[in-house]
Amino acid sequence: MTESMRKELGVREGIKASTISPGVIGTGRADKVTDPVGRTAARELNALAISPHSVADAVVHALDQPADATVDDLIISPTRQNR
Repeated sequence: MTESMRKELGVREGIKASTISPGVIGTGRADKVTDPVGRTAARELNALAISPHSVADAVVHALDQPADATVDDLIISPTRQNR
């Protein structure tokens, strides 16, 4: 899909298009899960989560490319996540 957007918007109009796909982000939502089993699973996953700041840094990197370069797909995964 991103490649189609790049061709449609970038080639014709010079507009960049990127897809950002982050892994688990530490948002604090795990503490709001009320089901005990779900809360345990969420906390375990959250222990490996990427900080919101790290995701923002990666997005800035994608956006901060020269005018003649586009990052089509940016996949941001927690280094220690095995799922």
